[in-house]
Amino acid sequence: MPNTATIKLALLALVGVLSGCATLLDEDTQEISVSLQCQERMVRAQCVAENSKGRWSFRAPGLVQVNNDYGDLNVTCKVQYMPQFTVSVPAVPTWNLAGNILLGGLIGAAYDIHNNTGLKYPETVSISTCN
Repeated sequence: MPNTATIKLALLALVGVLSGCATLLDEDTQEISVSLQCQERMVRAQCVAENSKGRWSFRAPGLVQVNNDYGDLNVTCKVQYMPQFTVSVPAVPTWNLAGNILLGGLIGAAYDIHNNTGLKYPETVSISTCN
């Protein structure tokens, strides 16, 4: 029968393996689909997505590959005959991060956030260009 020290060591090893779960399972980049609409019609625009990890130019509607970050993703677009505008897209926790909080604790969750894998932006961003 294993002694208490062996059980504690095994549990500590298990927590260590489970810590950083999102870091192991998720990428630090992601592809986002961005579309603009005005009165239910698709609008074309030249856009830039930007966070503290980089800046990416793209045409909307379209896809943009961005680096994950814990801060907002600012999407700035210019539509013909309209002023330039910016929308902020917040990063949200992933299911892997939530599981890591339950199984791996706060250390693993902090590691996932530090490595930009525990938070992701929504996969689809739809922007209304007219009110």
